[in-house]
Amino acid sequence: MSDALFEHVSYLSLPNRSDLYRSAISTCVASGSSVADLGCGVGVLGIFCLEAGASHVWGIDNSDAIHLANETIKNNGLEAEYTCIASSTFHAQLPDPVDALICDHVGYFGIDYGIIDMIRDAAKRMLKPGGTIIPESLTLHVAGVNSDHCRDKASAWSKDIIPERFRWIDEQARNTTYSHDFSPEELCSSPAKLGSVKLDADTPDYFSFEAEILVTETGRFDGFAGWFNAHLGGGVWMTNSPLDPESIKRSQAFFPVVEPFEVNEGDVVAVTLRIRPDGNLYAWNVAPPDGATTLKQSNWGSTILTEGDRAIGGSDPVVLNDRVKAQLYILSLVDGKRSGKEIEEIVVRENPDLLPSLEATRDLVRDVLRRSAVS
Repeated sequence: MSDALFEHVSYLSLPNRSDLYRSAISTCVASGSSVADLGCGVGVLGIFCLEAGASHVWGIDNSDAIHLANETIKNNGLEAEYTCIASSTFHAQLPDPVDALICDHVGYFGIDYGIIDMIRDAAKRMLKPGGTIIPESLTLHVAGVNSDHCRDKASAWSKDIIPERFRWIDEQARNTTYSHDFSPEELCSSPAKLGSVKLDADTPDYFSFEAEILVTETGRFDGFAGWFNAHLGGGVWMTNSPLDPESIKRSQAFFPVVEPFEVNEGDVVAVTLRIRPDGNLYAWNVAPPDGATTLKQSNWGSTILTEGDRAIGGSDPVVLNDRVKAQLYILSLVDGKRSGKEIEEIVVRENPDLLPSLEATRDLVRDVLRRSAVS
């Protein structure tokens, strides 16, 4: 719960953010509309919709924040107008299509928090034809970076303080993106528009963007910064640009280059970014000036595959792991007659060695029942 508390109070603390959403909602959400708030968190945007005249809001979230939203709704007597659904938006089902979708899963780079996939799925399953979507679109911008701080983030695993046997992790670190609060002084180029994404049901399964960065300061090129400009709707825009005084001051994304290189004022650095709509897998190429070898990187290079990952699409037979077997055993005892306490005592009595400790076994039973059963 502490993560949810910190995350959502930080959202509410971003300057201008709430006012911008209120403005867009007042313009785009018609009186009497029904709304689905995707990844609703503590329910702030949904309540804004009710204040603007929405007749009903469905708040959907699978994190602990949904319980905070539920209590907030009860405390304010809004149960008739606001329904909390503790679920992933991809699993949630609504009784009827809604007039509007709203989602604040706008990441440091706009598209890196899964908003494209969430809205695409919900627009197909939950939204009435011609319904409203907030935000409507995202425009992505990049600029070159010359920053000791950012360079240290990407190269931290190569430092002398790291024991030699762990320095292989340096490759993973350089194929990872980082959040960073850029100052204008850390940018060594003019900003360049990378591309735009219209958020609706028809977004593709794959995006590829290209931009040319014009260097304005001679020095070292450590990578590039990325930020968003979101059209919430009704002419209301929200940005985290480090160059815009009206920014909501959300951190930006830093894409390191595996090997920083020298640039001169007037040089052009070409950038290509490819990304999936779920925001989980992306690759970036950086072509230095004067025909130098293109640096090719991807967060696939920083992904550690589990046995389950390797089993997907493989040719070997799939075998359940011990924890899943234990979960299936626990669920087999749910017969609509036994209480949770009775099931827990049966497991402890019949399979005391299900997990290494008795307390761990009890915790597993409670966790399985909490996630899978209704009373």
